[in-house]
Amino acid sequence: MCYQVVERYSVCRCLYYKHSIDPCSAYGQRGHIVQEKTVLVGYACSSHSSSRPEPGYYAGVLPDSGYASGAHPPHYQ
Repeated sequence: MCYQVVERYSVCRCLYYKHSIDPCSAYGQRGHIVQEKTVLVGYACSSHSSSRPEPGYYAGVLPDSGYASGAHPPHYQ
């Protein structure tokens, strides 16, 4: 099965980065699907982080470490 990793912001779920497809031997054959794997990064995109929500607005969702929040991968720029 083919996989495609998609990075999304953890709160608003907006797209951060879409990686290329990791193909398997059946890639391109009729009926074969690409399974999307979502990785949550950062907190919220620039459109949704301009006004921070009240505490508890996104109940149960905690920000991650912020490891990949500030920059795009080098090949994306």
